[in-house]
Amino acid sequence: MRMTPTEREKALRSVPEARRQDIEQRIQQIQKLPPVEQSRVRAQLEKLNSLPPDKQEDVRRSLRQLRDMPEDRKTAIAEELQRMAALPEDQRRAQMKTKEFRNRYSRDEQRIVKDLSPIMP
Repeated sequence: MRMTPTEREKALRSVPEARRQDIEQRIQQIQKLPPVEQSRVRAQLEKLNSLPPDKQEDVRRSLRQLRDMPEDRKTAIAEELQRMAALPEDQRRAQMKTKEFRNRYSRDEQRIVKDLSPIMP
């Protein structure tokens, strides 16, 4: 996102065509967002990139699983992530250990919230 079009083109030359098209499409989608949303996406990407590779993969897996969930569950998880975004890390962890949290979400949903909470702005 921070590269000039020329830098981006040079960086993408060695990427397989299908992957390159996917990356370019995502960049275009982000560029169409309002500036505030672009900043939010950039912050999430920076946080993601700061994680160790295994944690990055956990986040990507959870994002794929979230994308494939029914709308009502996606909404519930998104709302939970928004609530947790305002909390310090220790309070997030404590929240995820509560009986209420464990009863509200399946094990897979709990893992998704756990995996995605570190990249929330």
